[in-house]
Amino acid sequence: MPIPTPWLDATTPIRNGMVHWPDNAPVHVKKTLSIAAGAAANVTEVSMSAHTGTHVDAPLHFTANAGDSTTLDLAQLIGPARVVAIADPKSISLAEVQRLEIEPGARLLFRTRMSDSEWSTMPFQPDFVALDGDAAIFLRDAGVVCVGVDYLSVGKADAHHALLDAGICVIEGLALQHIAPGDYEMLCLPLKIVDSDGAPARVLLRPQ
Repeated sequence: MPIPTPWLDATTPIRNGMVHWPDNAPVHVKKTLSIAAGAAANVTEVSMSAHTGTHVDAPLHFTANAGDSTTLDLAQLIGPARVVAIADPKSISLAEVQRLEIEPGARLLFRTRMSDSEWSTMPFQPDFVALDGDAAIFLRDAGVVCVGVDYLSVGKADAHHALLDAGICVIEGLALQHIAPGDYEMLCLPLKIVDSDGAPARVLLRPQ
């Protein structure tokens, strides 16, 4: 069912066999009960990593005994957000984020060259556009409360720690192929999974 206008869906569809981080569990979507086979109802089983498709990282992802997905602050995941076009084909660099006008409390979603294709249906791309560690530190010090990226990871461990250790929400795997740079109202709701270091999420954006 399509999303009612004027909301835009920035969520990567979950499908059987879609791309996943190489050392994570693959995605399996299968019918365990089928009307066609004589059952009273259709029932689907889903098996995948919590870091599949569009998802939110919990602090527990990179720090032992830190907060799980039930501790994520929804106030940081709901509200004004800006989709920012990144020109650098290799990384979200310090030089590029320094040119942004960032106010404390900002939510920034980075649209890179990854959004030039339907990457979730393609093989894993190890050269994805990641956030540099020094750029992550700059965003942290600027008071950003949420950072989103359009591939399966925001970057290396240093970028994760700079953001997650500061309580910044990290959304990964956004579907920004049909989302133009600009200002939006964002609604991001991660699943509430006890003891999980991440959670799949539905992300909607409404142009402002």
